[in-house]
Amino acid sequence: MSEPQASKRLPAASISTDGITRTFWIAIALAGTSAAYAVSGARDLVYDGSFYLLGIASHGAFQLFEPGRVSVQLLQQGFAVIGTRLGIHDLWTLGRLFSLGASGWPIVLTALCWFVLPRAEKSWIVGPLVNLVFAIPATSFIGIGEGVIASCLLWLAFLLAWFRMDRSWGALATIVAAIACAFSHESAMLCLVLIAALAASRVRNARGFVRAAAIVAAVVTAAGAFYMLRWIVFPRSATERSDFLVSLLGGFLGTTRAPNLCALASVAVAAAILLSQNRRFRAAAAGLCLAVLVLLLLFLVAMPGDTIAPSRFFAARGLPVALTTLIAFVFLLMKRRGVSPAQFANLPLLAVLLGLSVFQPLAQAIMTENWNAYVHDLRGVVSSRHGTVTHTDAMHALDANGARFRRELLESWSVEPLSIVLAPHGHVTAVVEPAPMARWTPYHLDDPAALPRAPGLDWSGFASVQR
Repeated sequence: MSEPQASKRLPAASISTDGITRTFWIAIALAGTSAAYAVSGARDLVYDGSFYLLGIASHGAFQLFEPGRVSVQLLQQGFAVIGTRLGIHDLWTLGRLFSLGASGWPIVLTALCWFVLPRAEKSWIVGPLVNLVFAIPATSFIGIGEGVIASCLLWLAFLLAWFRMDRSWGALATIVAAIACAFSHESAMLCLVLIAALAASRVRNARGFVRAAAIVAAVVTAAGAFYMLRWIVFPRSATERSDFLVSLLGGFLGTTRAPNLCALASVAVAAAILLSQNRRFRAAAAGLCLAVLVLLLLFLVAMPGDTIAPSRFFAARGLPVALTTLIAFVFLLMKRRGVSPAQFANLPLLAVLLGLSVFQPLAQAIMTENWNAYVHDLRGVVSSRHGTVTHTDAMHALDANGARFRRELLESWSVEPLSIVLAPHGHVTAVVEPAPMARWTPYHLDDPAALPRAPGLDWSGFASVQR
């Protein structure tokens, strides 16, 4: 005779953890697919990406412009640098390798967090999951977004220091992750302090190698926090610091004319999750939230040219590290009180979290599709013109309808290096100028000595138009 059905039931916490697990791996799979599509279109050449790529191709070396972000830049540029040293000179191929580093590492590092967590602690994977589906999509369309990879490194180091310092392999892995985080991003300072305190708390009860490793990890992250403080107090760019602060104060949400739909979707889901903790509002909050996600997606599909605002994604670049730091601190408070994320998980909460896990990759795919169309048309311009293509001419040829998406990209200085990357088979015959209002222009087209001299480029057919 079979056992009573009640005796076969799993504890509610176990069921909730299973739901979080399934949602996490669905999110990883969908985000990975979306990232692969972005890599195929070399989407991370947007904004600074194409400039970095030309530097890599010209020198065959890393372009480490930000002293406080060395580890992240090594990861972002690593595949492209390896490609140049293996003799790859085709810029579009190198662009895809560059995009593989920028878009691929966040998926890999987030997935690694799952394997760091012990079996009984898997519900804490909700932290990296929130970063993956709430914060990263809101800022992913900027090419060089060091905060994205930095936040993933911080989660890896935090979970290692929290759960794996009692093992030799975990202690060694914590040191490696701590070193990477110490040179990841200026905004990581507070989270580095948190990780240093966590590692220091392990010293008293540890022995031998594990104790020494805990001391090293604590010293490295504390030193890293002071190093980051130096770049906050004395930044490489004062403009960068002020823009960064504005982004954290709500600039990442955008405006009615230039919205960040990915950030708005995250806010809608966050509100629904809070309401789902009240039994009376759970079903209504979840249903309303899912309806909002559908409407935002339809809005994006219907008017991508006016709803994709690259500048809003740039404004959200501080979000991943800031949210990671906040959630990590809250997690420590929860652990001290004996509370785990599984205790808050319920069906409506998991439903809206899954909805966001689906929405964000779809939104990213739509943005990649519009990027591909822009690149295709820009490639057509530089293939059919000769000399310097003025900003006015480029706007007439590429943005006749006045769509915000293309206007923002064409006004940026980054259109100049991107148009060079897109030269057919590396034969440069035309280069597009940015808008006159652009704060900086990387290359002076009337000065041959200032032009990038990558092995894959041939400038013999280019003649700057003198006006």
